[in-house]
Amino acid sequence: MILQSLSDYINANAPMTNIPELLGLHHGNPLGLHPIVIPVLLFLLAIGMHITTHQIYYKERRTLYPLLYILAGVAVVATYYYCFSDDLPLFEDIQLRRKEICIGWFCQRSIVGVAWSVIGVVLLTYTVYYFKTGLMQLLANLCDSMGMEEKQWREWQIFFFVMLFGATVAGVVDEFAPIAGVWIMLAYQLLIVLLTLIKFVVDITRTHKVMRCLLAAVCFLIGIGAVTMLVIECIEGYIYFFIPVIIVFATVSYRYRKKQAAIR
Repeated sequence: MILQSLSDYINANAPMTNIPELLGLHHGNPLGLHPIVIPVLLFLLAIGMHITTHQIYYKERRTLYPLLYILAGVAVVATYYYCFSDDLPLFEDIQLRRKEICIGWFCQRSIVGVAWSVIGVVLLTYTVYYFKTGLMQLLANLCDSMGMEEKQWREWQIFFFVMLFGATVAGVVDEFAPIAGVWIMLAYQLLIVLLTLIKFVVDITRTHKVMRCLLAAVCFLIGIGAVTMLVIECIEGYIYFFIPVIIVFATVSYRYRKKQAAIR
């Protein structure tokens, strides 16, 4: 019954552009913020995470971890607030013949023009990259505090690759078959949740530290949800530009060192 209702909704609306639209959980922007405010804030937070992770890795300044937690936490809250707002510019969906809320409106040529849309997707790509880097840095720190080995921490990295690959495939398919694109998006999201639950249980057996394992799993799910919504918007803006960036994400060099838990 639930699957049938979901199927009917997807067939009628094809809500590919964002997860809030799919869940129907938009809010009315109670803070009354202009649509450009939070994207600019996220970009500034990404710069902060970029500088902080660089200092942690190259300067071994572990005292900056609390700052990184604050930056990442604010970025997650701001992302969810923004993405669930119904006070955003509308995008004309030609396939559905109606207007819909557009999270990545600043990446849409039809809304801001070609020049600004290119700038928008480049800045959003930078934001997504260092949002992801900051989250991986924090997971490395949590794993180090539990005494995990590098290969055990890298399992989180694999889950990120699953998300990036799934979002890319969903975005490409959405260009030609919107309904199929939504189902692919749902499939890889459910897979991510399942993999996280499995890792949570496995990590408990490895470390016997239930609360820290739970904290790592919750941080990952909340963080990857925020990153996913932004990644989808990168793809929606300039899909064939962003696919090579996905490859860069997948091949970026990571390092994990005991008592440093740093990545690059």
